[in-house]
Amino acid sequence: MFGAHLMRLLSHRGLSNQHPENTIAAFAAALALGFDGLETDVRLSADGEAILYHDRLSPTGQAVARLTRTELSHQAGYIVPTLNEALDAFPAAFWNIELKTPACMPNVTATIRDIQYKTPILLSSFCHHLIHEAANTLDVYCALLLSHRPASLNTLIEGAIHNPRLRTLVWDYDFLDPDFLLAASQLGFSHYVYGAKNQNEHDWCSEFGIDGLITDYPNMVGLARGD
Repeated sequence: MFGAHLMRLLSHRGLSNQHPENTIAAFAAALALGFDGLETDVRLSADGEAILYHDRLSPTGQAVARLTRTELSHQAGYIVPTLNEALDAFPAAFWNIELKTPACMPNVTATIRDIQYKTPILLSSFCHHLIHEAANTLDVYCALLLSHRPASLNTLIEGAIHNPRLRTLVWDYDFLDPDFLLAASQLGFSHYVYGAKNQNEHDWCSEFGIDGLITDYPNMVGLARGD
């Protein structure tokens, strides 16, 4: 049951059952409901803005990278926020910022460098080389995103074990392996999980001792549903 283990609860792209995902309104609603922090996605727009948008393509099928922020906002039907705007709006929130593409790295690095000592941040990506770079240049926590079960622990943490900022793994629930997680924990790694779908899966994360849960389901983590 929730409460038996101190696990950080992050809202996946904000409270998207009430507001468009990855928007200021969705983030505000999630924090008001009681989430500890927020997960969001960063891409680079055609006009060089670090924007919060998950999908590679716009609603009309165009590449987000080829659209300006204004053009994407018109297609999406809402104002797509920038990373700067979101961090300015909620400086005390814990942020899990996912880098979606290498193109956004310079902009995101510059933004985070300005606020890294006052806003708690976990920077993550499936592009692991970006995270290794970030861990060497920024003073924030960094995480490797995983949607597979690595062949071995050594192949996963090679290059990370000597960097104290790179001590977090963010797992897709489908690929959780308790023995693997325990072995990584013994080496000092923390574990966050996304993709839990039902109550049993959410409860397992809490009972196992996962450090952070990124969820779309506030009612499954002891928060109000928010419908």
